[in-house]
Amino acid sequence: MVWLYKLVEGVAPSSFGTHVASLAGVPASVVTRAEVVSEDFARQFAARLANRRIGKIPVTTQADFAFLAKLVEGKLRLDDDPMRRREVLQIIKNGALAQFKA
Repeated sequence: MVWLYKLVEGVAPSSFGTHVASLAGVPASVVTRAEVVSEDFARQFAARLANRRIGKIPVTTQADFAFLAKLVEGKLRLDDDPMRRREVLQIIKNGALAQFKA
């Protein structure tokens, strides 16, 4: 098996749980039902997030800011791996720039 993704700390944009369940041999009817429930949950969650938006700063950007604040306060540490540090900071930078351009 070749893994195309790397597990990292943080929030994932989506889950591959049903795909993994399918690969693991979980019956198709169970996987299909789980996909329906998961999509419904994602829709409801997105609606709740949209309603919680305060001002012009999206919740995801607020979460990035909270992460950076914890880094500054010393409550969190980036990995000791310099490539990983650079990758995390680039993701945050790209996300922040995209939010403010919108």
